[in-house]
Amino acid sequence: MAALLFLSLLSSLSFQFCSCDSRWQTMTTGSYMTPEDHERIFLLSPDSTFSCGFHRVGTNAFNFAIWYTTVKTVVWTANPYSTVNGYSSPVNLYGSRISLNKDGNLVLTDTNGSTVWESKTYSGKHTIVSLLNTGNLVIIDSGNKTVWQSFDSPTDTLLPRQNLKKDTRLVSGYHYLYFDNDNILRLLYDGQEITSIYWPRLDYNALANGRNRYNSTRVAFLDDEGNFVSSDGFKIVASDLGPGVKRRITIDKDGNFRIYSLDASTRSWVITGQAVIQMCYVHGLCGKNGLCDYSEGLKCRCPPEHVMVDPTDWNKGCKPTFTISSKQPPEDFTFVKQPHADFYGFDLGSNKSISFEACWNICLNITTCMSFTYIGGDGWCYTKDILYNGQVYPYFLGDNYMKVPKSFKSSAFSIPKQESLTCRPNGSEIMLGSENMYGIKRDNIKWIYFYVFTAILGALEAIAMVRIAVSCLGDRSKRPTMDKIMKALMAYDDEDDHPAYLY
Repeated sequence: MAALLFLSLLSSLSFQFCSCDSRWQTMTTGSYMTPEDHERIFLLSPDSTFSCGFHRVGTNAFNFAIWYTTVKTVVWTANPYSTVNGYSSPVNLYGSRISLNKDGNLVLTDTNGSTVWESKTYSGKHTIVSLLNTGNLVIIDSGNKTVWQSFDSPTDTLLPRQNLKKDTRLVSGYHYLYFDNDNILRLLYDGQEITSIYWPRLDYNALANGRNRYNSTRVAFLDDEGNFVSSDGFKIVASDLGPGVKRRITIDKDGNFRIYSLDASTRSWVITGQAVIQMCYVHGLCGKNGLCDYSEGLKCRCPPEHVMVDPTDWNKGCKPTFTISSKQPPEDFTFVKQPHADFYGFDLGSNKSISFEACWNICLNITTCMSFTYIGGDGWCYTKDILYNGQVYPYFLGDNYMKVPKSFKSSAFSIPKQESLTCRPNGSEIMLGSENMYGIKRDNIKWIYFYVFTAILGALEAIAMVRIAVSCLGDRSKRPTMDKIMKALMAYDDEDDHPAYLY
């Protein structure tokens, strides 16, 4: 009799665990899955493109997720910020689990029985869960009505036919892709100390660039052909435009959002479009006090007399090896020059038509001023207190000067004698980097004319072409591929003039 009772109980538990059809396309009330079985696919889309189940992110840490079956690239996560444990505990013998309870609520619980995530649907015992061919996980009630879907709560990825709407956003770390209150699609850095928009740039004229603030739709989507279209008029076209390609849009850890296309032959993802071409425009990339440098390829570095906060994470930025006190007199300090550098935003003030010495003294006598950027010609002076979003560009005509104690004489920059303003021909000014430079306080700033920009850009590309040509004269096996040649040349492209991606 005891054996019969045991077999009956075992049969009941087995039914609860496997109450899906033979292809695991639907889940009914009473069904559940535990992380111990993460190697098994819990739900599978009818065409087998997408799978759903537990995804391991650590030794004993799991997310309930959806992924592309062949490459196991995660496209949605129920609990991106709160993983569950993989093994049972004395408190909960069943361990963590995802279950569809008798009320029709899909619930993810941890080993201690606490609810980590739930769909908050109470559609009754005839509720089913299904994974569609689009990658959309849906909960359907007894009347065949969809009461919840994963497409309404994206994490860091947007799939074809999935809408990004005014009340949703893509999130990766401190970076967000969302619709702002002015109906423009934007990228935002929301760090621990600062919050700032970095795409489109603040000097970007939405109307002049074909984007429309005057719409209330606020929706963006990726179609089956590879077109990413937004209601504000923004559009990215995948370089492999056409049907039949598996794609996704993901906001990556570096703060850029990109179109990825799956190469079926290699089972690898290829970037076929992206929003930000010049990666140094992404805020927070190199952290506080850090500098994003394009002079020798994209890299982060610390200014003089600074070291990385965390050698494994550039997002944490750099910290000074010295201290500055508001009680110290101005004569205790000097400045270190950083050629062609600027820290975007957080200007204490701006001045025009002043000498370099005057700009120097303004920052020197303000206790909260940590650096200043000076641009000759018209004598632009920008004083700064918080040093974020540092950028170094070879074609930027200004320089940044960071305040340091005079004890650092080996690297300090000595103040020159009073210098007169040098005037350049009309139309030869180029302004980059500061919030004020980007349209907030830029009284009649004249931007470089097309022919001057073309000359500078042409010179940089010529250097790249010479390097490529020299490399082609050597051993045939070491000659660069056309893909490498194009990447070398495109490294000098400007974000707004990239022909392949941005429309």
